[in-house]
Amino acid sequence: MSTDHTGRTRQQGTGKAPAPVWLAQLRRRREPVTQAEFTRARHFIAISGIVPLIDGARREVRKSNAGRCPSISVNALLIGMTLAAWRNNGRVVLGDVADILAHQLTPAARTRLGLPTWPDTADGFEAAYKTVRLAFHAAEAVMDPSPLPKRRLSRADAARLEQEADPVQLAARRRLLVEVTNRLVEASLAPARPHIEALWDGPVAIDATPIRTFSRGVATSDPHTATDPDAAWYVREGDHRDPSDTPGGPTKRKKAKRFLYGFEATLVVTGETSPSPRGNTHNPIPDNEHHLPALVLAFTVHKPGHDPAGNALTALRDVHRRGYRPGWLAADRAYNAALPETFHIPVRDLGYRPIWDYRIDQLGIQGSHGGALLVDGTWYCPHLPEALITVTSDLLNKKIDKDTWRTRANARAAYRLRPKAAPDHRGARRMLCPAAGTHPTVACPVKRRSLGRDPRHPVVDIPTTTAGHPEVCRRESLTFARDIGIRHWQELDHGLAPWTHHYFRLRNRVEHFNSYAKDHEAIERSRTRRIRGVAAQSLLLAFQIAHANQRKLTSWLDTLPVDDQPARRRPSNRHKLKNPRSWTPQGYLPDPAPGT
Repeated sequence: MSTDHTGRTRQQGTGKAPAPVWLAQLRRRREPVTQAEFTRARHFIAISGIVPLIDGARREVRKSNAGRCPSISVNALLIGMTLAAWRNNGRVVLGDVADILAHQLTPAARTRLGLPTWPDTADGFEAAYKTVRLAFHAAEAVMDPSPLPKRRLSRADAARLEQEADPVQLAARRRLLVEVTNRLVEASLAPARPHIEALWDGPVAIDATPIRTFSRGVATSDPHTATDPDAAWYVREGDHRDPSDTPGGPTKRKKAKRFLYGFEATLVVTGETSPSPRGNTHNPIPDNEHHLPALVLAFTVHKPGHDPAGNALTALRDVHRRGYRPGWLAADRAYNAALPETFHIPVRDLGYRPIWDYRIDQLGIQGSHGGALLVDGTWYCPHLPEALITVTSDLLNKKIDKDTWRTRANARAAYRLRPKAAPDHRGARRMLCPAAGTHPTVACPVKRRSLGRDPRHPVVDIPTTTAGHPEVCRRESLTFARDIGIRHWQELDHGLAPWTHHYFRLRNRVEHFNSYAKDHEAIERSRTRRIRGVAAQSLLLAFQIAHANQRKLTSWLDTLPVDDQPARRRPSNRHKLKNPRSWTPQGYLPDPAPGT
């Protein structure tokens, strides 16, 4: 026996299902849809606003290609998919959708949706399922950014189809797919949108998580593609691309810790509520008591390792389009390795403030301007001691211990260039020399007014040179254009407490949501999305992510007091947070012994 993509059991070899058995099982599983459920599902699809988008795209297709039209509307299909997702932990199976629309809705609901009548027989179910399947494929086809049919193809045919495709049309489909799927996500957030606006000041985390597709992958040396040619191999190491595409690939692939055939989903997840949200002077909820849960604001689905920065930017732009305020942005090392014009500049144009970590080969001096040194993402005095420049790489290379790293990381804060004013309309910013201004942080012989201010200030060691002093030493402040050092520069000092506080909390939030949705909605499993293609996978995944958001919000809203009434549920006990001042790249410093 085997299971097809409708969820029914078929006999192997015959291709036919024993009607009395599977139909009886189907009838036993039925639960009539109440009027309240139907109303809620209809409202969910209505507030998402995706029906006009899909209908408009389908009308354009029908003008140029008179194909078969499904006998049910997009609205009816999506309401059925919503009800199926709510009843099955986010999972949408078209067989369940067909049975809901054919036999579980009330007569009034079926009349409202304009559904035909299907008899409660094997043939009647086949007719309903065929109609639902035709409607689904008609809807996802207008959003499919891939020109490839979802079946095995020769590599030559696949290359020819991709070359002959209209890139403008494919780009328009991609935009429609991103908007439709993220409108579904937004609909799941709608009940809590006022609380999000009041309690959340914009921090987000970006990460990509692998999801399998309902297809068995093949090697890149195979003359034919897999049955889902839109997908690709994913591995844990490196950039997650198929190792067979690189020199020495087959050897490398045998050593891969894990690989699967499918896609990556890039998620934008909300960060933790700040203690004092901006613009929230009348917040009735006490600070640090009701933290906003980790919620997905937007996502995109793509091949593993293909343009991670571009896909993240697409999701962030959709978040911006829906009116969410920008804040801190934490991402792993795959994103700050992107070219500035493809990620760093557009992200800052949206108003986000990135927080980075660095590979060992990116540590130390990362750039210079007017003599100032960009070290581990921060601009410092040109005469920063060498021991402070290499402090993090020295720790990773085991040249110093964790206590020494912490002492030196704190010591170089005195040499940091300070902002003199807010960035101008072009993003340029004025930075003040650490020995300049009314409150210098170092004592420098070049700027004599800094001498004798505070005996605790470090004295800058000026080497003897015939070339003269750098520009930043000859002036009080220096202008940094927006693109200078933008690939590595960040506002927070790498390794110090503010950076540790924001970066790791944001990164933990996105990893938490990945684990949460994989455990409950099973977003990584291929059997939860039994239709091939990037458009179909994206649409089905949208219902899973929306379901995860709704479950989180339902639990969280129960912890909030309503109308001066106590909360129905106490907030969960948070684990004890570690002191960010004791973090090092090699782990946390041990807690001091009692009495010390």
